[in-house]
Amino acid sequence: MNYENTYIKKNRYEGVIFSKDYIGLMNSSDNKFTPTQTDIDSAEIVLRKGIKLINVNRPNQFDNCPVIDRKLGKYIRQYFGYIDTNGDKIIFINCFWDKKGFYGFIDRIFYKEPDDTKWKTEEKYVLDGCSYYWSIKLNLTKKTLYDFGVNGIG
Repeated sequence: MNYENTYIKKNRYEGVIFSKDYIGLMNSSDNKFTPTQTDIDSAEIVLRKGIKLINVNRPNQFDNCPVIDRKLGKYIRQYFGYIDTNGDKIIFINCFWDKKGFYGFIDRIFYKEPDDTKWKTEEKYVLDGCSYYWSIKLNLTKKTLYDFGVNGIG
């Protein structure tokens, strides 16, 4: 299938908007749409305003795992859009830690790991990894967050 994702980078976030034509595990809904830049800008405002409240129990955010609401800008995002059964626009946001900093540099130099750019074309699915990997659904119509999930520790 031929589809095109849109890479975006702003002061507070970086990510990729996945096309409605992308087929993957996290966006298997039949009623998909491709979010616009305006949709994502609105979603990011809701996310920034609501993340601290939805993250109040801080699941899997201890020891060396980051506190999500304190480090929100460090996460790269993947955005998938669909329409729910009520006709509301939903943005599924898949988040993972930005490894471009010091630890990413160490991985590339000492462990010869290449820069991972697959996240721009393929949904990233990781087991475990604590709060370095998490996801959330955002109802763009109602401006609410739900289905907040943080990876386990393994």
